[in-house]
Amino acid sequence: MTIKQGVPKTYLNHSNQWKLKALLEVLFKNPDPNQITEELSVFFKKHPIPMDDFPQLSGTYSRTILFRNDNGYEAMAACWSPGTTSSIHGHPKFALIIVTQGRLGVDYYKKKGDQVVKTKSQFLSEFQFFSDIGKNETFDNHIHKVHAYEETLSIHISSDDAAKGEIFK
Repeated sequence: MTIKQGVPKTYLNHSNQWKLKALLEVLFKNPDPNQITEELSVFFKKHPIPMDDFPQLSGTYSRTILFRNDNGYEAMAACWSPGTTSSIHGHPKFALIIVTQGRLGVDYYKKKGDQVVKTKSQFLSEFQFFSDIGKNETFDNHIHKVHAYEETLSIHISSDDAAKGEIFK
């Protein structure tokens, strides 16, 4: 596939974008993490999102905000090039990652003093997901690192701007 740079080419005007926005508006109004996970898993199976509609950056990943609610909840698409690895990072209280195309590996970590220690690893293939509710309103919940084993599109839902997540060495 040719690597494309820039803004999403068509998805923000894609018919499924409006269906997704309508669903997210309902789900984010009174957020129930279990309902969000269940309904979005079903939605993405019924309404595929084309990876080609998102920027594909060589050696890294692109982030495209799909929807952000007034209460802070957001939906973001990440388009990963093969071999890309994220930093070890945390998230706000609620986090959900759904792989819609491709395959990711996720390494999970726990804080131990001012260090982080790897606790487990998981592979996520098409329509598999990770979802968790943290204990704190801070940005050090769900500490993990993501590896893209192939070209991958994943959707990330969080209870606040995920870019505020704490980065760990």
